[in-house]
Amino acid sequence: MIFLQILQTFRGFAIDILPLFIIALVVSSVFMEYFSFRSLDRLMLGKRGRTTFTSTLFAVFLPVTPVCRIPMAASIERYGAGWPYTLAFVGVGAGASLPALIITFMISWQFAALRVIAALAFLIVLPLIVRKVLEPRFSSRPLDFEIKSLFNQDFCEVSYDYINKDNLEPKLSGAWQNFLKLARITLPWLVLSLFIASLVYVIVPSEAIRAILGGKYTALKTSLLGFPFYFALGLEVPILFVLLKKGMDMGAAVSLMLAAPVVNFPVLSTLGRWLGYKKAVAFIFCCWLAASAIGVFFSYVG
Repeated sequence: MIFLQILQTFRGFAIDILPLFIIALVVSSVFMEYFSFRSLDRLMLGKRGRTTFTSTLFAVFLPVTPVCRIPMAASIERYGAGWPYTLAFVGVGAGASLPALIITFMISWQFAALRVIAALAFLIVLPLIVRKVLEPRFSSRPLDFEIKSLFNQDFCEVSYDYINKDNLEPKLSGAWQNFLKLARITLPWLVLSLFIASLVYVIVPSEAIRAILGGKYTALKTSLLGFPFYFALGLEVPILFVLLKKGMDMGAAVSLMLAAPVVNFPVLSTLGRWLGYKKAVAFIFCCWLAASAIGVFFSYVG
C-alpha cells in the first residue's frame, strides 16, 4: 500500500516537473550551440571591480552545469581574471543558472524570485569570503594543469574541442546533440530527486521535518544535505517542494537551494583536479559557509 502511494506521488511530481525540465534542457542546449564561450573570457577579464561584478552577474545565469563551469573558470583564470569572481562563477552560478530558475517554478514564481535574490546575496558574500580567506593561498599555485582534461569529466556536457569551435557554424542538429548529452547527465539525478521527494512525502511526518529542519540555525545542516548527490540545474527542487510542504524553515530551504548544486562530491572531485584537494575542500567550505549564512539571515527575517 505504501509502495503504491510512493509510485502515485512520484507520478504526480513527474507530471509537474517534466515540462519545466524539458524547457530547461532546451534553453541550455540552444544556448551552448549558439553562444561563443570565448566571449565569456572577455566578459570576465574586466579590471575594474564594477565591470568584473557586472560580467560575473551575467555569468551567474549561464545555463551550464556546475562541473562544466569548473574548466571554464580555469580557462578564465589562466587569462588573468581574479580569484574571487572566478570562483564565484563556479559557486554562485551553480545555484542560479537559468534552467534552475525555470525548474523552480514547480514551487512557485515567488520562490523563483527568491532564488534570484538569494543568488545575488551569494554573489556578494562568496567573493568576500574567497578574498579574505583563500586568495592569498591561491596566488602561489602553479599554472601547470591541463584544462582539456577538466572538460572530460563525466558530468561535463561541453567538450574542450566544442568550446573552441568559433569557426564552425551553429546548427540545430548540434543543439539536439547537446540536448541528448545533457539529458543523459541530468535525467538519472532527476529520477533520484523525484524518488527521494516521493519517499519523504509519503513516509516522513511533518512533525519530524519541523523538528529536524526547523529553527534559525538549521541552515548549517541543511546546506550539507546535497553532498552525496549531483542536483545540478535545479534538480533539488522536488525535494525542496516536499520539505517546504512538510514545514521546513524558509532559511533552511534557501541554504539547500544555494549549496546543493556546488557542495557535492562530483564538484569537489573536479575542483580537486584543478586546484588540488586541499584548496578544493577549502573552497567548498567557503560555499557552505556563505550558503549557511544567507540561510540563517532568511530564517531571521522570517
